[in-house]
Amino acid sequence: MWEAAMSAPKLGQPAHALDNLVVILDYNKIQLDDFVKKVLDLEPVIAKWQSFGWPVVEIDGHDVTQIAKALDQAEATRGTPTFVVAHTVKGKGVPFMENDPEWHGKAPKPAEAIAAIREVLGVSTGAWEDYLKTDSATRAIVDELTALEKK
Repeated sequence: MWEAAMSAPKLGQPAHALDNLVVILDYNKIQLDDFVKKVLDLEPVIAKWQSFGWPVVEIDGHDVTQIAKALDQAEATRGTPTFVVAHTVKGKGVPFMENDPEWHGKAPKPAEAIAAIREVLGVSTGAWEDYLKTDSATRAIVDELTALEKK
C-alpha cells in the first residue's frame, strides 16, 4: 500500500487523472490485536502522506457534515489525489465497547447487542420496555436477538 501511496501523486498523467482519487483513513487507532501504537505504530501517519505529495484533510469521522465537506474539498482539488484522515472512536456511543480493542472484529452476543442498541438510542434501562412499546422496528430486532440468546 505504501508504494501506491508514494507513487500516486507522481504517476497521474495527465494531471487530471488523479482528481477523483480519495483515500479515507478511519483512524480509530485500533487494530485486530491491540492499539496500533503498541503493535506497529504508524505515526507520524499524516506527515508521511504529506511527504508523498498528498494534500491531507483531517476531520471528525463521526460528523457527517465534516465528511461531506472533506469530500467536496477533495473534489475541488485538481491534479493530485486527496488523503482524508477521519478521526474516529471504535464503538462510539456504546460505553462498554468504546475504544476497546477487544471489540475489533468481534460480534456481540445477543444480550450485548441489545444493550448496545439501547445505548445508541439513548434510552435508560428503566425506560427500555416502554420505549420498545412505541418502536416496532426496534422491538422486532430485540425480539429476534432475544430468541437467539435462548438458543
